[in-house]
Amino acid sequence: MRRYTIFFTCSAILIGLAFTMLGYQRVARCEPLPLLIGNQLPNADFEPDETHALPTGWSAAAPGVVLRGPAIDNQGFDLDGNGRSLQLIGIANAIITPAIAAEPGRPYCFNARTLTDSISATQVRANFHWYDANGNLLHIDHGPWQPVVRWRIDTPPDEWTPLRAAFYAPTGTTTLIIRIVPASDDRIYLDTPAIRGGNWPIGAALFQPVAAQPGGTTVTLGAWPEGRTAALSFSFDWETAMGGLIHSRSVDDPYADLDPVLRGMRMREGITTTLDLFAPHQIPATYYANGYNFLAGNTEQRTFMGDPIFRWAGRANRWPSDAWATTRWFALDPYGTTATDPAWYFGDLIAPLRQAGHDIQSHTFSHLHGGLASAQEWRADLQEWRVVAADHGVAAARSLAFPWSSSAGMSFDAWEELAAAGITSVTRTSWNPRQPQFQIVSSADPHCRPIPGHEQILACPDFYLTEQSAPQAIEVIERTIAAGGMIDLWAHTEEVITPAQIAAWRSVVERAAAERAAGRLWIAPLAEIADWQQARTAVSIQAVEHPDQSLHGEVRLSLNNPATHTLTGLTLQAPFAIGSATINGSPVEATRIRDQLLIIDLAAGQTAEVTLWPA
Repeated sequence: MRRYTIFFTCSAILIGLAFTMLGYQRVARCEPLPLLIGNQLPNADFEPDETHALPTGWSAAAPGVVLRGPAIDNQGFDLDGNGRSLQLIGIANAIITPAIAAEPGRPYCFNARTLTDSISATQVRANFHWYDANGNLLHIDHGPWQPVVRWRIDTPPDEWTPLRAAFYAPTGTTTLIIRIVPASDDRIYLDTPAIRGGNWPIGAALFQPVAAQPGGTTVTLGAWPEGRTAALSFSFDWETAMGGLIHSRSVDDPYADLDPVLRGMRMREGITTTLDLFAPHQIPATYYANGYNFLAGNTEQRTFMGDPIFRWAGRANRWPSDAWATTRWFALDPYGTTATDPAWYFGDLIAPLRQAGHDIQSHTFSHLHGGLASAQEWRADLQEWRVVAADHGVAAARSLAFPWSSSAGMSFDAWEELAAAGITSVTRTSWNPRQPQFQIVSSADPHCRPIPGHEQILACPDFYLTEQSAPQAIEVIERTIAAGGMIDLWAHTEEVITPAQIAAWRSVVERAAAERAAGRLWIAPLAEIADWQQARTAVSIQAVEHPDQSLHGEVRLSLNNPATHTLTGLTLQAPFAIGSATINGSPVEATRIRDQLLIIDLAAGQTAEVTLWPA
């Protein structure tokens, strides 16, 4: 009997240790431990509300989050056997969990499983939103971007991929809400969500490392060069007959029913009129060009991009017919020259644009549809544009305007191709108010914003400047100045050729020039504005302690610009009127001091020590 007692006792101890180790591993992975720790997330089983559209207590940032699965509509996937999962579509969208009570200083972790059945694998992350007792947002902790495995009918994955994140609740927290956000428009499924937190240790690897905070300083960095309040670019979508004109979708295009050759000639004429418009003010604009804009002709009958047929260019995607879904995209090339077919080739206009100081960037080579094109089609398009641009000494594009504002539907792999090609800014992104899940930026909130999952690319808002919208364009400039943001005013070059069109544009350009003269507005090409914002955001500013500074009231700072872009005219704002200043020990010219502002130049990779003395 004693032997049996010892045996059962030892067995119980070993089993207990095993369960303890298993429990610790689950805790360390931010997984719930049934009966002991459990799941603090309400309705984690996705019990549907009365509409069956969303689980009770759950919400979404925009349309595109819905319940799917065998128990709902026989569509989608299910991991835990309850017949339900949440579907998420839209790069500007989010799944929003029910709120849970949270205590300051305690760790909380989120765990779920994810899957996509779209054309590419993608990424997703969980962001922690902390609120106080009055419902005020205290802080947002951004979880790391994490992969989402792709499901294919021929090669289904062995398991869904985990989504995990963990953070400590900041001071004053009473409530936690988690938002699950995607890095593309690929369809994502989420299941088995759990939140656990409070008194239990969490694996340190789950927590995002917190960067050391610089010493406190009351000096701030201005958003734009020379102390200006806001930034503005003027740009044009510039197409030959081979661009969007011959391939028109008849969607939101006031000239879609006109002869593409006639439109091509108007696009050509618009170069002369817009050059004359900007010359008196020395304003540099951006011309977003298609590939045939660089050609002087094609008598040798070159083919481009593998001579593609875009199967997606049919009625199902709002083309007026299915003709282009079965026809080679460049089949109607007349194989002529700028002399014989000037509407088709604009190669003779590149030099005048560059000589006038304007910027030429990409409107894609082929005027493809961004959200429908495959990653391989994007790669071919971006490469072909670089080749023909290089023939004129034009650098590879770093800014891109989407044809037809067609960023909706962009896969993660497509964004990867833009990033790999060196694109650092995009505009003409999806604007449709009926599809807010795809709307990354808007002129209503005029700021460039990073593309989720590809933060090296900024999406910049635009406003369509026409003869009719010119008064609203001036209001947009005023609103942008008030917001301290950025806006791009644009049209097609063919829309600035009649006396009335030119007069409308002139009124806006003159107003912008006046705001620039008053020191409130920076006008530059869009790519330059985006590069500035990225570099300025990366600048670190840190107080430097000095034993004598209390004697004179000076402030010493260390500034570092880790970017590859020189910040000319970087503005520092002090809490006092500046009497004098030094940079690395050298006196700053008095012309660079403007009351509380100091204007400096910070080269790429430079670290500078700045000292400010009160007046």
